[in-house]
Amino acid sequence: MFKSLASFGLVADFETLDAAIGVIGQPGSPNEIELVAEMAGKIAGCLVIQRRTDSSAKLFGFHVDASMQGRGLGRALLSEAIAEAARRGFAELELETCGGMHAAIHLYESFGWKRGPDPLPGSGGDRFYSLALIEQAPRAIGKRAALGT
Repeated sequence: MFKSLASFGLVADFETLDAAIGVIGQPGSPNEIELVAEMAGKIAGCLVIQRRTDSSAKLFGFHVDASMQGRGLGRALLSEAIAEAARRGFAELELETCGGMHAAIHLYESFGWKRGPDPLPGSGGDRFYSLALIEQAPRAIGKRAALGT
């Protein structure tokens, strides 16, 4: 994860902006959904989803190790996250990202995420996206992929 963030000029901050992924697997974590992908026995990617309201949730910490990018791992993680959020009854997902993360933005848009108003400065991202799960769930479930070796 550190390499992936560094490739965009970012540094992991598990105290604030990246706190959601800093508590993966810990008891009492606020994360509703935690996905970790392994390849060749190493962590290759992750993401978490935290509940916002009864019907909406926010995706945090979506990272794929730089050496593992381009292999469909990000698509598999995102597909599984969307499918699991739909199974848990969420109607909408949202996320913030950085405009320089072109591959991630392309991936989000390929799943039907829509760009909304930009987040406030200091939030960690400069782009906001949302996804209506009612429309997306059958497509995401149909694209389920194995997350590991």
